[in-house]
Amino acid sequence: MKIQNVRVFVQEVYPMPKQVEAGKLRNGSFVMIDEEPCEVRSVSKSSPGKHGSAKAKIKARGLFDEKDRHITKPADTMMMSPDLDKKEGQVVSVEDDIAQVMDMDSYETEEMQIPDDYSAGEGDVVDYWVVDDRKLVKDVRTE
Repeated sequence: MKIQNVRVFVQEVYPMPKQVEAGKLRNGSFVMIDEEPCEVRSVSKSSPGKHGSAKAKIKARGLFDEKDRHITKPADTMMMSPDLDKKEGQVVSVEDDIAQVMDMDSYETEEMQIPDDYSAGEGDVVDYWVVDDRKLVKDVRTE
């Protein structure tokens, strides 16, 4: 096997995580803080001082636990960005707050928890995000 083919195989099987500079984050972007995927709420940057570099103060909220997180980093620090995949599925069955959802693209069925804010029934369409093998329901629509 050629080295070039091995590199392509490794990149497909083990994709490199995305990184973003702390100073280039914007409201609504996503970043990993304390090993938890978070949505950035605000970023403020301080100018570099006489003996230091510029700092970025980031306020973010966890996607799954909804905890507020505050972190201060040098503006040129590289931070991990979560692998976020937005998908759509159809509810096959519902038991309590657990729904069995069929992905509209791959036709695979997955179980996921429906938040208390939504009510889902058979045949409803669910918009959900897959973040590092965890699923988060974002919207439920009746079709």
